[in-house]
Amino acid sequence: DASPGHFATVLVMLRSTVVRVDHLCCGMEAKLIRDMLGPLEAVAEVKISVTDRRVNVEHTDGLAPESIVDMLNRKHLGASLQDKSVVESVGSSFNHAEIVRLTVNATQIVLFAATLALPRVGFPKMAYGLAWACVAMSVALFHEAYLALRRRSPNVELMMAIAVVGALVQGNVVEAASVGALVTLMDLVKVCALEAVGRRLRGSVVSEPLGVEVPGGGKVPLASLAAGDVYLLRVGDVVPADGRVVAGTAALDESRVSGEAMPQAKRKGDSVLSGAIVSAGYLHVRAEAPVSGSFQARVASAVEEAKTTLSEMEELVGRFATWYTPTVLGLAVALGLYKGFQQFLVVVVAGCPCALLGAAPFVQGATLTLLAGRHRLLVKHARTLEALAVMQAIGLDKTGTLTTGHFELLRLEPLPGAAHTRQVLHRWVAAVEDQDNHPLARSLVASYKGCVADFVASGESLPATSGYQRHGRDGVSATVEGRRVGVGNLAFLEAALRSSQADDDDDDDDDDESEMPPRLRAALRRRREQEKAAAAAGKGEHAGEPPPAAVAAADAAQRLAAEITSEQAGSGSVLYVIVDGVVGGVMLLDDALKPQAAATVQQLRGLGVRPILLTGDRSAAARRVARAVGIGEADTHAGLLPADKQRIILAHTWPQDEPRAQDLEQSMLPRAGRGPLVVGFVGDGLNDCPALASAHVGIVLQEVGTQATVDAASAVLQVDIDQLPAAVTIARRARRLVLTNLLLALSINVAVIGLAATCGLPLWLSVLSDSGGLLVVLANSLWPLTWRVGQAAPRARHNSFGLG
Repeated sequence: DASPGHFATVLVMLRSTVVRVDHLCCGMEAKLIRDMLGPLEAVAEVKISVTDRRVNVEHTDGLAPESIVDMLNRKHLGASLQDKSVVESVGSSFNHAEIVRLTVNATQIVLFAATLALPRVGFPKMAYGLAWACVAMSVALFHEAYLALRRRSPNVELMMAIAVVGALVQGNVVEAASVGALVTLMDLVKVCALEAVGRRLRGSVVSEPLGVEVPGGGKVPLASLAAGDVYLLRVGDVVPADGRVVAGTAALDESRVSGEAMPQAKRKGDSVLSGAIVSAGYLHVRAEAPVSGSFQARVASAVEEAKTTLSEMEELVGRFATWYTPTVLGLAVALGLYKGFQQFLVVVVAGCPCALLGAAPFVQGATLTLLAGRHRLLVKHARTLEALAVMQAIGLDKTGTLTTGHFELLRLEPLPGAAHTRQVLHRWVAAVEDQDNHPLARSLVASYKGCVADFVASGESLPATSGYQRHGRDGVSATVEGRRVGVGNLAFLEAALRSSQADDDDDDDDDDESEMPPRLRAALRRRREQEKAAAAAGKGEHAGEPPPAAVAAADAAQRLAAEITSEQAGSGSVLYVIVDGVVGGVMLLDDALKPQAAATVQQLRGLGVRPILLTGDRSAAARRVARAVGIGEADTHAGLLPADKQRIILAHTWPQDEPRAQDLEQSMLPRAGRGPLVVGFVGDGLNDCPALASAHVGIVLQEVGTQATVDAASAVLQVDIDQLPAAVTIARRARRLVLTNLLLALSINVAVIGLAATCGLPLWLSVLSDSGGLLVVLANSLWPLTWRVGQAAPRARHNSFGLG
């Protein structure tokens, strides 16, 4: 029952229906579909992808999927149901009908070229026959014009069909063929360009596993995993569903989930989140939720909600298309009544907005090719390219974006007065950690070896070890060159102080007794235990206390650890090196900064883009990275949840004097909170998905990104962030080039219409001007392929602590 002051909540279950629409070619059809389905009471959301020719409808059970298809087909849109779970291959996405259509289009263009060439070599009759063949092959043009008439929505195809019929009425078959071939060429270029971009995007996706290993051997489909089922995880596996560990121990890389770079130890009773990666160990996990209800699925749901807003350019094109074509047709009719049918056809062809509509797509196509090929940035939508050109601020994740996402040894300091040098301690630590497979162990070994090839070539090798032992999740120890060396955290240090030196002696004695007969070994142990008891009784109240030298060394080590961490702004993880029960040195490890991070941030600021650091990591780590790359304290935000990152991104899309904070707190949907200022975001983890989807420009690093992050983002960066400043520069150049093309195309159209109204023009000249304008725009649009923009120069990395 709802108490006073509270509202009763009614939950409505929604289902998602994906429809393929074969005749979804531009924003006009998209607007028609939204106008049809949007007002329906059972429809919650209509999401349209023109490039994929797909419509995703979120609706209640009150509306059957078949009814949606029927409604779309009443407008002759060629709709059919599509399975949402279908995974497309990296190859071509063309179906059989589209392949036939493209083949016919290519043949028509070849035939028209032959029509123009044959009269020059003495075969005019053959050219005349080929011209009729070209007109006959324009069946797709007439079909689209017919559908436009049925929908009462005039478009470019309708105007061109009128011109073709008019030319035939006048007996000019070659001119009719030229109009049909022009439309076919534009359609072929557009379809092939979209397919090329789509293939690159499909090939860039980092797929998640489709099956999960279960006890007893074998795998089960991921979709069949239910709450209560037990599944197995090995090194390199991705956690498929939220759950709790029932057996085993492992280190999990949760940087994609929480932003925490430090691997998290997991054992029986600990919880795990889907999306984390097993770095070391082996786990049996009992799922607490099905795959559809896990962390990844919840984030994916927020992403779907975030990607429903329309760009300003889409709305502008929709408004332009609704009045431009009818206006040109009306002007053509008026001029035809005054100047005759010939000038009617001239205006219809001259007023065709082919060059005008191609002004932006041609430039954007060349720019997308440049970014994908030379700068390895795959931009999914043209509106993302437009937003990149006017971007005013960009959010940057820390772990994996500005940093490497892997811990590195930043500092190793022997205790003052210690008997062992830094180089010796480093060699011993590497030898001990070489026996372990934990991520931190691999980092410590790599810090000593450096390049493996150079290390092997030098003839050096790590010293041999014996008696290796792992002390839970706190540390490891082994005997190296006659010394008992341990490496671990503060709990490991405290445990070492509590243990007596005799324990280490016992370990050595056990090794010596391994070859003794069992009865003799047992007698020696009983005698040693008696000696220990007598020694403990003689010590009195001091029995069991660590030696004073060990306590003093431990105190000095903790003071040194506090000193070096304060120099790192309180960031990093401290490990202690213990030699024969006494602390010999202190190590500091932290998530290392990428060499090019500082230069990238500096160049972005130079371009007028404000960098903002957003991370789920601790504030100390965030401040250290922000100071290193040059981001101010006011623009540094730490300890963020996914919703917090999204809220901050949305807040920066509004001018500071606009009171949007209350609105942003109420909803995670960017359509309710996204403002007019263009903001970008760069991330890699699952916790970045809502922010990626909410930003105008969401860029995911493919190296560590998952399927969810790639779906959430509007662009995929296949290399490092040093390409971002170049991408912004190229997008701005492309924007200026689009404006130039628009002026060129509009000037040509206005000039031809003006000449037709005053002087009169032949139809072939109108076709030539229209084709010429299109070619001028196309040639001008190829400039991006010649651009050379440098990337951010990496800062030279050096080791200020003298590590080998």
